[in-house]
Amino acid sequence: MNLLVVMSHTPFPPRTGSGVVAYNSMKYLSRNHALRFICLQPDEVEAGPAEFVGKAEFVPRKVRSPFVRKWRNRLNVLAGIPASFSDVKSGEMRTRVQKTLEQGEFDAVLLFEMNAIQHCPLSWYHRIVVNIEDPPSIRLTRFMELPIWPAWQKLRFSIIRVITRRYEQRYLPGMGRVILLSQADMEDMQKERGYDNLGVVPYGIDRVPEESVPGFSERTRGMIVFSGNMFHRPNVDGALHFLRNMFPKVLAGYPDAVLWIVGADPDVRIREEAARFGNHVVITGRVMSVTAYLRRAVVSVCPVRLQIGCQTKILEALACGTPVVSTHAGNSGIRASSGKQIWVEDDPEAFAGRVVTLLRGEGWRTLSEEGRQLVEKTFSWERSAAALEAHIAAVRASYDRRN
Repeated sequence: MNLLVVMSHTPFPPRTGSGVVAYNSMKYLSRNHALRFICLQPDEVEAGPAEFVGKAEFVPRKVRSPFVRKWRNRLNVLAGIPASFSDVKSGEMRTRVQKTLEQGEFDAVLLFEMNAIQHCPLSWYHRIVVNIEDPPSIRLTRFMELPIWPAWQKLRFSIIRVITRRYEQRYLPGMGRVILLSQADMEDMQKERGYDNLGVVPYGIDRVPEESVPGFSERTRGMIVFSGNMFHRPNVDGALHFLRNMFPKVLAGYPDAVLWIVGADPDVRIREEAARFGNHVVITGRVMSVTAYLRRAVVSVCPVRLQIGCQTKILEALACGTPVVSTHAGNSGIRASSGKQIWVEDDPEAFAGRVVTLLRGEGWRTLSEEGRQLVEKTFSWERSAAALEAHIAAVRASYDRRN
């Protein structure tokens, strides 16, 4: 198939979770299909396109002053366009995409961001496959439920949610296929919106060879890891929740426990809360490889309370053979079996108890082996790309039947 990939952001190289999804999906699709790219020029000079990119066109961004951007975004919000969408609005980008589609022969258009829909002509909507990953309006609804937010921030989220929901309802039903990261999110979106064009493409994770997975005795005694970008609000809430409500109970049952908070730009509230525990909490900041810490840890924890998407921190830990204790919210996109592949607990006392049990090595090997097998069978990039390929083929077949 010939595919046109339209992107508001350029994942060369990938830096965020969504960038990693796009990068790996395109990497595997390029093995069997012809990909052509039209991307907005990144603000910063980055590495050149990856080796799998045959032809990439970069449309320059218009440089606007902060004052102009501020008022432009406000006017667009009044017009029902979310601010994050108006930031990448570009007439030149839309014109370039339109001309490319008129001059070439493409089976489908592939998007990895919902805000890239605005760059595509209406006549191609039914041939668009858009991977929105986490439904934005549902994410905003659940964001508001986190106790970390002050009242004014919840009001702001409420306004953005209304605008985003209306935008979704205006454009997503017309897409050939709307792709999400998890079955749970798809079911929630169908329940709330009644869409009939939804599909799932699971997150992928790089395989860790079995021979390089350390056993319990090779791990650092008492080491617990909580990983992720520590400026990301659900992770901030999760870290504070664990430090305040669970970690004291862990220390009571296992006094030698040390929590490693591994991730970029930790929020000041995390630092302040961690300081209460002295040497029992280590904050690393940005690291070259999270895997290096997960392979040393005895336990990985996921105390997040935002139920949306797929928690890659869990998949990364399981791939390293590191047992995980998670909340139900953290496990919602993975649906691992509690007691077999991970432990799932919401009650702080029970959560801490599972961590202590694993630190002592009880049931550790079973969760290590079963968790790693879950990832290898269900969350590989090959499987993810195959699912995306199937959705694209279905959209193409639907178009061929109409014509």
